[in-house]
Amino acid sequence: MRVGTLYALSLVTLLTGCDSCRGKTTGGTQASASASASAIPGASASRAPTTILRAEHMRQTSALSPDLLSSRDVVQRRKVARALARIADDKALDLLAKMLADEDGAVLSWAAYGLGYGCKGREIATVRALVQRAASLAADPMRDAPQPPLFDPVTALADALGRCGSQEAEATLRTWLTGPKPRAEAAALALGRLASKHKRLDDASIVALLNAASDPDAPLTHALFAFSRLGPLPEPVENRLRDVARGALDKRGDARSFAVRSLGRAGDAATADLEKLALRSDLPSSERADAARDLGKRAADSEALVRVLDALSTPERLTEAALMSEHWGILITALEAMNSPPKEATEVLSRLEALPLPGEKAKHRRRVEILRCTAAAARAGQNHRYEKLVQCQPGEDAPIRDLAVLKVLERGKLQGAREQAWFALSNSKQPRVRQAALQLLSGHPEVRRAHTVLAAALEADQDGTVATAAQILSAYPARASALPARAAEGSDEAPRDVAPHADVVEALQRAFTKQRAPDATEIRQSLIAAAGALQLMRLKPEIEKDCKSSAPTLRAAAEKALQLLGDRNKRCQTASPGVAPAELDALRSGAIQIRLDTDVGPLNLTLDADIAPVTVTRIASLVEAGFYDGILFHRVVPGFVVQFGDPGADGFGGAARDALRCETSPVAFDALSVGMALSGRDTGSSQLFVTLGPSPPVGGADAGGGRGEGKGRAPPEGARIHKAQPRR
Repeated sequence: MRVGTLYALSLVTLLTGCDSCRGKTTGGTQASASASASAIPGASASRAPTTILRAEHMRQTSALSPDLLSSRDVVQRRKVARALARIADDKALDLLAKMLADEDGAVLSWAAYGLGYGCKGREIATVRALVQRAASLAADPMRDAPQPPLFDPVTALADALGRCGSQEAEATLRTWLTGPKPRAEAAALALGRLASKHKRLDDASIVALLNAASDPDAPLTHALFAFSRLGPLPEPVENRLRDVARGALDKRGDARSFAVRSLGRAGDAATADLEKLALRSDLPSSERADAARDLGKRAADSEALVRVLDALSTPERLTEAALMSEHWGILITALEAMNSPPKEATEVLSRLEALPLPGEKAKHRRRVEILRCTAAAARAGQNHRYEKLVQCQPGEDAPIRDLAVLKVLERGKLQGAREQAWFALSNSKQPRVRQAALQLLSGHPEVRRAHTVLAAALEADQDGTVATAAQILSAYPARASALPARAAEGSDEAPRDVAPHADVVEALQRAFTKQRAPDATEIRQSLIAAAGALQLMRLKPEIEKDCKSSAPTLRAAAEKALQLLGDRNKRCQTASPGVAPAELDALRSGAIQIRLDTDVGPLNLTLDADIAPVTVTRIASLVEAGFYDGILFHRVVPGFVVQFGDPGADGFGGAARDALRCETSPVAFDALSVGMALSGRDTGSSQLFVTLGPSPPVGGADAGGGRGEGKGRAPPEGARIHKAQPRR
């Protein structure tokens, strides 16, 4: 479950390093995370699940009776709208279109959110309905109706248009940029979502956003967000964007964050700006990390990146205290961004690769090992036997070193001694190392033993290794063949229609029939895709079982595979909604507060069970059961996200319980929000992420509820949660 497969969980979150911040709230968070909400023990309120909530989680629109849909009880109508938005089948979407007319802001927000979520194939009708409701709302605002503070109808309508992503939707959002400021800000964010989807915007939209960002009287805070999501820009746009972004750097909050990110798209002339930003000690670490990361994306910025790295790695900034602070995220981001270091980098890289190792029990030892190995890998070029690289992490079990070696191996052909080194790492006992070695096959068709390695990986004990091998096979079917690699002879690759080796076929068949945890959806998806890509007719009966699954991601994978196997018009539907989640019988409510004691100090979370009741109930029960004790932070991207909750620490595992149905929502996403990692719809289990900077469209869905307070201290990848417990 990777960054691209994260969905925001609609949870209020507080990520801090001090208990004295507990109970503080800002804006809309206050009502949701109220002072009366209790910690985990007191929040447990066993009660029979409502008909509405059960229908939501069984994905059964038919279970919602007409009297529920037209209830005079506004709370009940909100629950119905939420259920329909999360079900999002054709019947639910038809009902949500009618609920757009509701006079309650929360009902309207849920209706708009659901229509945007299910917009594909219904774009014309949906966009027109959203635009008409926005016009009527502008003419008759909901001034007197009490609204839950987390919901904003205008934002929900704009966001739904952004999700639809049609030309009509873009044109509408563009006109909103010059209207009332709340609607204009919502439109700017929605255009950013649209840019994320298409990697482009119309020229008129680009001009309108730049004008909105540079308005001397009332510049829009979010107008530059879309530029961080666009592809390459023409030089005139780069020049104007650079000027506008520079003008926003003296602001605070999201406006400056988006200005920093947009400078990364503003051409080579923005190099000096990014260098200064990466070194500004008064800026949040997330913004400095963004600047350093963008410097590494262009060869023209390499000398500036060297100067940044040199300034960040002076002796006083390599002490234990410095490496255990937020300085770490900026330093490692700058170092990892140096993919092809110039000669000027020799001195600073030599300094880092030669850092003395602290004692085994030193808290910052892992960070020093990461610095040593990353610097050595940068200096090594294509020499995987480079002395400093081999010695960067001592011991036989040295995953940080092995991952660094794989980065070096990736830079050249895997032949001779290099292929032998890769082959050894492809059989590593460390799942992350083995999976990284498998991933190298995507760009190295010259490997002669690819089919042998993939067959062995398909029979591995670690589900993540199995999934990685299957993903390689589905994307590059020729890797399953034992034919000589044609790339070694000058052509690109063996043809895709070569017959897979019998070892791969048999291993894939055994992987299909192996019993796995009920939440191992990503592994099953990957196996189905591989079988379809390899056109293995013998696995068609197994795939047909998945065609009737209650899991939408498995049905989608099975439908595509069966079409590849000859059933071109195949459509996969389920006759059963599956089993109701066990959490329905013991739901929590209100704010659930959790403390994580980690290698880098305490991290505190506050989760809102009123927005995501089943998911929060799952997390709370896992905390009480000790599930998170000893778990590693398996993914850390400084300035962006921290992820944890996989016992195998490779991003593929879960709690071995039934997968959760998604509880996405129209609540605004912000920095320090918590979400559930996914590999598709309704695949959540136990993996959580915490954003470290503003990230409005994480994974194409929304999150909620408010902003963290206090200084969050992001751990390094591989840091451990020693204890997770209720926070009182």
